[in-house]
Amino acid sequence: STLFPYTTLFRSALAIKQVPIKESCPLPIPEEILQQSALWTFDHREAIQKETVPMSVFFVLLTGKSKIIQTQENGKRALLQFLHPGDCIGDLTLIGAETVPKTVVAIGETTCLGIPMQAAAHGLMQDLAFVQTLGKTIGEKLLLRMDHFSVNQTYPLAWRLAHLLLEASIDDLFQEKLTETAEYLGVSYRHLTYTLKDFKTQKLVTKTADGYRIDAPALQTFIQNQQKQ
Repeated sequence: STLFPYTTLFRSALAIKQVPIKESCPLPIPEEILQQSALWTFDHREAIQKETVPMSVFFVLLTGKSKIIQTQENGKRALLQFLHPGDCIGDLTLIGAETVPKTVVAIGETTCLGIPMQAAAHGLMQDLAFVQTLGKTIGEKLLLRMDHFSVNQTYPLAWRLAHLLLEASIDDLFQEKLTETAEYLGVSYRHLTYTLKDFKTQKLVTKTADGYRIDAPALQTFIQNQQKQ
């Protein structure tokens, strides 16, 4: 990862990219807290947070995507949720609801605003506007997880897989592990590979050496047609 202090951001090369800090961050963060913060960049598949490491930074995702992974008691890794710009990493730790963090991994090049956890705990948690907005974002994240489980029970796999391919692909390339994908979708590995084979027949995806190349417009049309049935 690469670390850029917030105070030098606009004198750095990243200023050219015009990283949308205020636009992508839904939380009202005072300037004095931003002065203690830093801009972090992560490469594809790089860990933003590891479950074996105490969380010392509260992150807000600004650009890119990431995924939350938890290791189960049997040693298997479970894919829990995908994160997008505006989502927080470490919110449950900040409010004291979680003591052991989950692993968060970048999908594609990802940029985060990183606030030292101590500064967030002592500064932001005393700010009523921040606490109210944080509570709202945590609630929305919980509702998304509930919706995911509901969709897994009521929608066919083809529809759910098409949505996932669009959500998790970077530059139209899907590179997630199929074992984790199958568990996330609540189906067997065999059922998933059979559906992917059917997608290849329909030319919705093409198998490559490093994953699956998706036809995004075709997948969107497929989803629309599925909804009409």
